Amino acid sequence: METFELTTITDEMQSSITHMAQMRNALIAFTKEVLIKDQDYGVVPGVQKPTLLKPGAEKLMNLYGMSVEFECTDKVLDIQSKFVAYTYKATAKNRDGRIVTQCEGSVNSYEPKYRYSWAERPRPDQATQDELKAAGTGKFRKSPGGWLWMERSENPDLVGMQNTLQKMAQKRAFVGAILLATNASEFFTQDVEDMGFIDVEGTVIEQDQKAAKRPVKEVKGTVPAREAKPAPAKAAKKAVVPAPLVAVAANEAPVQPEPEMAAIPGETRVAIEKADSVAALYLIHKNNTDLQKNDQFIKLLSTKKAELKKAVAA
Repeated sequence: METFELTTITDEMQSSITHMAQMRNALIAFTKEVLIKDQDYGVVPGVQKPTLLKPGAEKLMNLYGMSVEFECTDKVLDIQSKFVAYTYKATAKNRDGRIVTQCEGSVNSYEPKYRYSWAERPRPDQATQDELKAAGTGKFRKSPGGWLWMERSENPDLVGMQNTLQKMAQKRAFVGAILLATNASEFFTQDVEDMGFIDVEGTVIEQDQKAAKRPVKEVKGTVPAREAKPAPAKAAKKAVVPAPLVAVAANEAPVQPEPEMAAIPGETRVAIEKADSVAALYLIHKNNTDLQKNDQFIKLLSTKKAELKKAVAA
């Protein structure tokens, strides 16, 4: 029986190698000369690959002369439980109509960014604050004018978001199909664009750190603020008294310091401290579902993300 050596390169294989090399070079040139940062792709500090966005995927589709067709493969519309879910399959075809690849993308209304919304509310008493924070439905948020009390509630019009959810499922399927069809996974990733929890909270933390470093102005004719003395042990039985306001200049409004949050397990803290990329932080957030509503946990991730960002910039 005749055998065929795997090391033998036929003319057809050599032609394919040459063609693939040319296409790769063309893709590199296209990325540098045509795609626009923050419009066609995004860069997340600590992540090796930039994230391909929908406009960039559309340009890649046109470059390769492809077309994409969508098919809804699964749909759930439960009015009573306010659960809406879509799964779409994107089929990428070449100029001859031949199928190049297929990819599915799904979304559902129970994803946090669709299910919940945060709104400013009047600040409740301390006991109610503690109760709402423990339930993950209340928290303080920094604003230019001081600390705001925010409360989370379920989106009252989830069913009305059907079109938004449909478009998101199609977008996820579309970008995934283009990455596969154009062999662009070497240069781009897709999933990182959903890591908004780090970017949003990180902005708050960075602003907070800058405010903390701002020196307190001295005003002549005023008496320096005295440090608060620890209350006697018997005072612990009395009602909880809000923390004293931070002393600031006479012409500035006092700022209410953020209350302390619940403790985070030691092993989780260590994992966050040792994380060497934003992608690692994302996995920590994803795997600790019981802490995803804990503000301190989110802020630890955000602070680490800010450190990684500074390290990359340096």
